[in-house]
Amino acid sequence: MPKVRPSRFVRLLAAVAVGVTAVAALPAVSAQAATASFNESVRGGYNDTQPLGNATGTVTRTGSASASYSVTLCGQNTYPSSRVVIQGGTASVNHIVYYQDCETFSGTFASSSAFAFVTITVSGSTFYPGNQYTTYTKTATRYI
Repeated sequence: MPKVRPSRFVRLLAAVAVGVTAVAALPAVSAQAATASFNESVRGGYNDTQPLGNATGTVTRTGSASASYSVTLCGQNTYPSSRVVIQGGTASVNHIVYYQDCETFSGTFASSSAFAFVTITVSGSTFYPGNQYTTYTKTATRYI
C-alpha cells in the first residue's frame, strides 16, 4: 500500500489556521485607556481617623494634550474647606467646597504638552486633635 503524504499546501494551510487561532485567543491590548475613573478620600487627625474629603469622578482624554472631567467633591469634617486638584501635563483645575457641602464640577483643560496620565489630589484641614490647624492631602495617578 502506498504512503499518502500531505502536500506542502495542506501543511501550510494547517499552520496558518493554528496561528490565527493562537492570535485570536490573545486578549486585546489597548495602548491607553480613554477614560479613567477615580474615588479618592483624604483622612486626617488622630491616627488618620477623621474623614476630611472625598472626590469621585472621571477624566476623559479628548486629545493628546487635553481632557474633560466631571468630579463630585464632598467635604467631611473639614474646616473650612475640602479641595480637589486635577492635573494633566502643565494644565490643572482646582475646585473647593466648604464644610460639609457636596458639589459636582465639570469642564475641560488643555496642556501645552501631551500627557499620558493625570493626578488627582484631594485635601482637607482640621484642628483635631488639639488646636493645631493641619492640612492633609492624598494624591492618586490615573492613566488616560
